Amino acid sequence: MDSMVMQKDDLEFAKEFFDLYMSLRAALRDGKIETTDVEAYLAYKERLLPKKARELAQEMIMNIKE
Repeated sequence: MDSMVMQKDDLEFAKEFFDLYMSLRAALRDGKIETTDVEAYLAYKERLLPKKARELAQEMIMNIKE
């Protein structure tokens, strides 16, 4: 039986990281989490991203309009 493994592309990885970033940002704003915890967790998750996905995620974050 053949099975197909679905692999995510860089844009999908970047979108997932961006969603995580926005969720943590909202939690910070609401005072539900500490800044140091967010920084450490985001740094860890960012290191796991492929290079192109990291670049895309950073670009998405830089383009946030408040």
